Amino acid sequence: MKRSLKSFSGVTLLEIMLVLAIAAMIIIMSIRYYQSASASEAANSTMSQIQAITAAADNISMGTTGGYINATSVNIQNVLPGGSASLSTPWGGVVTISGQTATSYTVSIASVPANVCPLIISKLMSSTRYSVTSSCSSAAAALTYTYSSTS
Repeated sequence: MKRSLKSFSGVTLLEIMLVLAIAAMIIIMSIRYYQSASASEAANSTMSQIQAITAAADNISMGTTGGYINATSVNIQNVLPGGSASLSTPWGGVVTISGQTATSYTVSIASVPANVCPLIISKLMSSTRYSVTSSCSSAAAALTYTYSSTS
């Protein structure tokens, strides 16, 4: 009994390559989405820390004649929930507070990833009370901003 070539059923090499190409595109798109979502989550977490630092500094400065002079890293750590862990970023950087005056203080966030830094800067620039004094020029740059209560 002879079988003809037309009676064989199966997939061709072209069909297999098409399926693999589609699968590769789906995998690449999902990886990019995951990276974008994780960067956005890190930026949101950092912004909540910035807002907590701002609220703590405002609480410390109320009722004092020096304004933000007492808003040091140690004093803010004592007010924030989580203590010393509250002044570290999701990627392990350290948040330091310096340059306190009666109406402003400066915060430096160390080792900000390059994909998170522009997100944080855009959120900070939406308020006139924050002025960003550094840029995201390198892969793990330090982000520095100044909060002013008079802006």
